[in-house]
Amino acid sequence: MRLRDSLSNPSKPLLRLFTALEDAGDSALLQAEPVLVDPAVATEVRECRMLSADEVAKIAEEYRRGAGVNELARRYGVHRQTVDRHLERAGVSKRPMTKMTPERVEQAKGLYDRGLSTYEIAEKLGVSGSTVWKALKRAGVRMRDTQGRER
Repeated sequence: MRLRDSLSNPSKPLLRLFTALEDAGDSALLQAEPVLVDPAVATEVRECRMLSADEVAKIAEEYRRGAGVNELARRYGVHRQTVDRHLERAGVSKRPMTKMTPERVEQAKGLYDRGLSTYEIAEKLGVSGSTVWKALKRAGVRMRDTQGRER
């Protein structure tokens, strides 16, 4: 298979290069094996979806009522940054992210010492389990594995 034939939309400079190489007798350089798509590689491309004005208004209203950005993105089939931009354009004030302050880290340490999992602690503190895990790790806490043994 010729490399020129395998490109769906070659640019004009690239076409000129192919012609020059062919004229110079370097057709061996332009030979290529066909590209076979590995079925294990994801080939699905997500379609860019435009939200209607009604959908944007619903997103803003649902966010004001407490829905999260990630939840809304999944529900409407768009990226979370798209939801963020629409909320910003609609003038919706974003809720502050819950941070692991030193006081909250101390609280998490106490709960972890009592045997609660990072996900149980996260539920109590209103953050994600990975946020709790990282905060405890940074604070020097020896973490347990899933069977309760320290690692």
